[in-house]
Amino acid sequence: MLRLFKVAILICLLSVSGLFAKDKETILIYCGITMVNPVKEIAAILEKDLDVKIVMTQGGSADLFNALKTSNVGDIYIPGEERYIKEYKPQGYFEEHMKSIGYNQAAIFVQKGNPHSVRNLKDLLRTDISTMLCDYNTGSIGKMTKTILENYGGKKFFEDAYLNVVEVGTDSRNINAALNKKSIDLAVNWKSTITFADNKNTIDIIEIDEKYAPKMHIPAILLKSSKNKDVAKKIIDYMAAKDGQAIMKKYGFVD
Repeated sequence: MLRLFKVAILICLLSVSGLFAKDKETILIYCGITMVNPVKEIAAILEKDLDVKIVMTQGGSADLFNALKTSNVGDIYIPGEERYIKEYKPQGYFEEHMKSIGYNQAAIFVQKGNPHSVRNLKDLLRTDISTMLCDYNTGSIGKMTKTILENYGGKKFFEDAYLNVVEVGTDSRNINAALNKKSIDLAVNWKSTITFADNKNTIDIIEIDEKYAPKMHIPAILLKSSKNKDVAKKIIDYMAAKDGQAIMKKYGFVD
């Protein structure tokens, strides 16, 4: 609730400031935390090319949707995976214009050098190490973690793994921060976040077989609340086209 309140406050401030910024159109993107770095880089290019101001609010995919639903303000929604679009589409906040801008896949995350010799998902049940998994009701990595654990060992394994955690995380950034502080030893997170500067030298990953951890497409979709749909469409199209895909690839979202 506190996270959602902070997002709502930011949106209100952006809406108010927009009243006084008549020289440029403002495009508001609701962006899942994992995708923030490439979207920022793309935004910096398109602000010049399209002569607009692009602002982002970031958070867990579910929190972001609740914020855009509450405020009815904004132009583009980029959740961590396409399942959020399918789940929320019946509520009527999305236009039809949507593009896949990359994909993400989950992996096991451990401290650099894997000091506790973690090998596979079974290690989530070990009692000699500290584990952290994301809340499956909020963050996209939490929803994916639930899928992976049930694919791997069924409902009981999923329940036992969550019962064994020392903390339930809020999102991918929260999980990596705990690993970097060494307050946990093991987690499941989006593989692309290993490319972030804060994580490159402190975290190692262990791949999870794709039959348990499928690749998930990342959508960018136009919102009905958009006041400048033509520009918002151009931003979405750029992300899915050659130059945008090169940037997404740099951050681990495209092969």
